[in-house]
Amino acid sequence: MPEYRGTFPSTYASVSLARHAVVQYAACRGFLGESLNDVESAVGEALANAAEHGHADGGTIDVRASLSDGLLIVEIKDSGRGFAPAVRQLQPRVLGESPRGFGIFIMRELMDVVEFSEHGSRLRLMKRLSPAKAENSQEA
Repeated sequence: MPEYRGTFPSTYASVSLARHAVVQYAACRGFLGESLNDVESAVGEALANAAEHGHADGGTIDVRASLSDGLLIVEIKDSGRGFAPAVRQLQPRVLGESPRGFGIFIMRELMDVVEFSEHGSRLRLMKRLSPAKAENSQEA
């Protein structure tokens, strides 16, 4: 099954364009309703983080999406220096402490798998289609 690949400037303006492209890809592969909303929210968080924390002058955000055996895999790679994912706060702070810092937590809640590599500058998000939806998308 074909995959999606896109390269975007490392800017906030690119976030909605890249998110829309991934959502369209997922929708065409059988993601609907809440599952599609989960993908959109998690990918949006990941892209916003890439634009903010991975920004480098003249840098890019590379996005790849594929579906294999009912598993959507979205990879986002930015040009930034990265971070140490193991030491990042993975649980949200108490509400009211800060309106920020919930991105990784949100991604982990919405997706089946969230993996960081390359010092945090590459992120892989995975979400499984339900079996009935996976069968329908294989027929298309």
